[in-house]
Amino acid sequence: MENNVLELVNFYLKLGGLPLIFLIIFIETGIFLGFFLPGDSLLFTLGLLIAAKILPLEYTIIGCIIAAVLGNYTGYFIGSFLYDSLKNKFFYKYEDKILKAKEFYDKYGFMAIIYARFIPFFRGFIPLVAGIVKMNFIQYTIYNIISAILWVVSLVLLGIFLGKVIPDIEKYIYLIILAIIVISLLPVLIKFIKSKKIQN
Repeated sequence: MENNVLELVNFYLKLGGLPLIFLIIFIETGIFLGFFLPGDSLLFTLGLLIAAKILPLEYTIIGCIIAAVLGNYTGYFIGSFLYDSLKNKFFYKYEDKILKAKEFYDKYGFMAIIYARFIPFFRGFIPLVAGIVKMNFIQYTIYNIISAILWVVSLVLLGIFLGKVIPDIEKYIYLIILAIIVISLLPVLIKFIKSKKIQN
């Protein structure tokens, strides 16, 4: 079981090379139907493959960042231009998820764009919500690019670093990704606790 992610990434690479990897990241970050795709573990595994000199560093990171930025733009534009017309025909099936993402966005504002990159569920829905509420496009662009760089670079570099210092690191991929998600949730959790204290 521990090698499932690595085997899956190797399968993607054999099937379509890095362009297929970029496409998966694009779908996972921008089209909310892709919220079940393994974005975090995928990026971390790419780092392992870079450490093993199987993949090129610069091309992989730049390609992933571009895919993540374009993916979020797609979600934003779907929310801006298609949500109202398709709300009752299609989006009603995801209304509860969209509502949760909307509450998250209302609570954290622009920072929700950055936080959501590291939270699998929100990663696919926050761009859609940003489009629905007509978030300022220039501000969205800034946070979109910053969040994409932080997400891709941190996970890929972590994979590279740990791939070089820990033998058989692929056995611990799921634990590492879980730790990343927990750590990324800390700012949200701290802010939530502070808001509760203020209310009390």
